[in-house]
Amino acid sequence: MVSIAVHGGHTPHDVLHDVVDWGRVVVATAARAVVATLLGLALWSAAPALLGWHPTTVMTGSMAPRLAPGDVVVSRPVASAEIRPGQILLADDPDQPGHLRMHRFVEPGPDGTVVTKGDANPQVDSTPIERSAVHGVGFLRVPSVATPVLWVREGRWVEVGTVALALVAVLLLCTVDAPLRRRGPRHRGDGGHAGSGGPTGDGGREALIASAAPPAVGAHSVPDRRSSRPVPRHVDERGRAARRAAVQRVPRVGQTGVLGLVAVVVGASAVLVPTQADAAPFGRTTGTAVQLTAGTVPVVTTLSCTDSSNGSVVIGWSYAGDPPKSFTVTDETGAVLATTADGQARSATVKLSSALALGTRRTVQVQTNAAAPGAWTSTQSAGVPIQFTSLLGLGLVSGTSCVR
Repeated sequence: MVSIAVHGGHTPHDVLHDVVDWGRVVVATAARAVVATLLGLALWSAAPALLGWHPTTVMTGSMAPRLAPGDVVVSRPVASAEIRPGQILLADDPDQPGHLRMHRFVEPGPDGTVVTKGDANPQVDSTPIERSAVHGVGFLRVPSVATPVLWVREGRWVEVGTVALALVAVLLLCTVDAPLRRRGPRHRGDGGHAGSGGPTGDGGREALIASAAPPAVGAHSVPDRRSSRPVPRHVDERGRAARRAAVQRVPRVGQTGVLGLVAVVVGASAVLVPTQADAAPFGRTTGTAVQLTAGTVPVVTTLSCTDSSNGSVVIGWSYAGDPPKSFTVTDETGAVLATTADGQARSATVKLSSALALGTRRTVQVQTNAAAPGAWTSTQSAGVPIQFTSLLGLGLVSGTSCVR
């Protein structure tokens, strides 16, 4: 015998409850979509390693905008004869043993080598690559999936913690509709608050298939609203408990499966990605290490001053360095008093301007002008004092004399 429960319309409380339930379903579905996307990216990043391909993490921006730091590039193994200009190559870095270089093949080099260059670099790499050192050609780019790895290497723990918390929040949102899935069909109208399905609320909109046999002893009969015959209302408590247990087991198994899948994919990503790719500074601008020594221009020493009979003085000095371009004699104000013709001179004649007042003193210094390209000069030497004075004490004839 078939029994169909008939109820009245939904109450406002039921409508609000439905809206909340639908909101839970939408949020949980969106969260699962995010998790599925992340799992898909992780699989695309790690699974090609099973085929012998090379997943590689981009660590610098030398290949921007084509490749960005945090991207994973899967390189396909290729024969040396198939390498062509324009391809992005993954190869051993000749300038940094144990590291990899991922740059674009721009032109053939000498002796069959490969000249590479980062798209964002102004010049080609300093050292060509042997064709035998090429591991593969860039084939697949998975954007930004390794950005947390880059943050860990850079010590950016705030960003790492934020991403970890966001991932935990998304996983929790995946379970917000768990109560709905545990209940199965919800007791709308015929649940406990509707008052017609019994205290357990499991009556719902269900069809009970009963035999045509007479009702069991002690069973209650209620009149069928569509006929005048009473319909047995027999409740099989054991069957109902079994159905509830089965409904509750389904979501638990589903949640366990999702968490297990996440663990498997994360573990596979950590194992399958080559270890050398984790530590390699891909796309780095290469260079040759050299030692530079700062050059200095020697300073003259042992300045002397000798009076001359024509109203001038002779400034002499010693110099122990390589022959310079010339020497310049100045005073403490920076005014040039004399310049030698070459670097072989060891003295210069100096005469102060007649516009100076009698008794005016100046401190003479000598500067070395280097012969190297550019305007390299030495620091000023120690000074020797001279003065503008009158000759013979008459005040009629002026000149320059050394200060004793």
